[in-house]
Amino acid sequence: MAETVTAHVLRRLNEVGVDDVFGVAGDYAFPVNDAIVEHPAISWIGCCNELNAAYAADGYARMRGVGAVCTTYGVGELAAMSGIAGSYAEHLAVFHLVGTPNLATQEGRALVHHTLGNGEFDLFHRMAEPIVCASAIMTPQNAASETERLIAAALYHRRPVYMAISSDVAEMPVLGAAPSPSAPASVPESLAAASDAVLAALTNAGQACVLPGLLLRRLGLHGAAVAFVDASGLPFATMFADKSVLGEDHPNYIGMYVGRLMGETVRAFVESCDVVVMIGAMLTDGNTAGHTVRLDPDKIITIGHHRTTVGSVVYRNVEMADMLVQLTVPITKRVQRPAIAPQTLGPVVGGGEDPITADALYPRWADFFRPDDVILTDTGTSSLGLTFAQLPNGAEFHNQTPLGVDRMGDPGGVRRRDRCAESSGDPDHR
Repeated sequence: MAETVTAHVLRRLNEVGVDDVFGVAGDYAFPVNDAIVEHPAISWIGCCNELNAAYAADGYARMRGVGAVCTTYGVGELAAMSGIAGSYAEHLAVFHLVGTPNLATQEGRALVHHTLGNGEFDLFHRMAEPIVCASAIMTPQNAASETERLIAAALYHRRPVYMAISSDVAEMPVLGAAPSPSAPASVPESLAAASDAVLAALTNAGQACVLPGLLLRRLGLHGAAVAFVDASGLPFATMFADKSVLGEDHPNYIGMYVGRLMGETVRAFVESCDVVVMIGAMLTDGNTAGHTVRLDPDKIITIGHHRTTVGSVVYRNVEMADMLVQLTVPITKRVQRPAIAPQTLGPVVGGGEDPITADALYPRWADFFRPDDVILTDTGTSSLGLTFAQLPNGAEFHNQTPLGVDRMGDPGGVRRRDRCAESSGDPDHR
């Protein structure tokens, strides 16, 4: 018996790492919902609403590399959009499966529920396009090729994709096949030129450091980045969104780099370096404490997802994974590191009937953390309060800095947050 469109999509998602699909069952999506429930290797995780489902898929993708959410057409997909937008900002490969009305209903411009009552059925697809890297309306003829295209796009860009499956197409057999996907590769000449430029800059630098970023976690390149740090001997610090992407128990870790908000010793060192190697890190306002960092663009090396920049020179078609491997073998190891110990929250203080203050609360939270824990924080006070909590081996710290609602863009916001770190916090900070 031929594989149905939905069965084909689910099989391929399962093969790239999706074992669970989050969502809310709803009209138009019932055939897709049923196929998920009946799939032998995928579990349906029902959620209380579509926004929760989207955030659950976001969290799943943080831990597993990919995630999936299924909603109904119109009201369901609209409710999920904020979570999908967050996944886009955070470079997360989330597959959004949308069950739509059958083809006859759409072609007839019928006035049915879950629509705006104007006979237009492509509106919500168009609304989703700015927050996904690729989208497709699945048919029996294109299901095989479009599934591969969307999987390739999601994994290449590490962004969400949108897959619309109408209620009648969901159970139709797939027609045709698609070629086997291939992993992206660097252009050899560009890779060689970029690595030569990076090595030359580091060789000529008196003092250098690394700022690893969240893309390392998204791409599963933690091991490659650690190998580079070990081979180079370079010290590293992390910014807000990037906390714990490399272990804070690593001997080369010197602490958090958060501009002029906190951690003056680390800030002074990083900004005095002749070369700063940014690996998958972004200089967003949240990461730079309201753009209070002072990094000379000519001294920055940016090893990005698909390109490397050395000063003002851009080397395109260079994959981050290839670049890290290319640099690790020939690099000269530095044996002298700065005498900077990572700042901590200090010991647990107070107890009993003492007032609950930041000094009493955050060290207690930090004392709870154990190896391999996953810590989720709000982008505001709790994230800032735990900035200097030094995490044990394997522990991961997650917030949502790029899309977070925050006041850090204005100088007053920076001052308010400085007080938050020193006192019990401003309850009106959001």
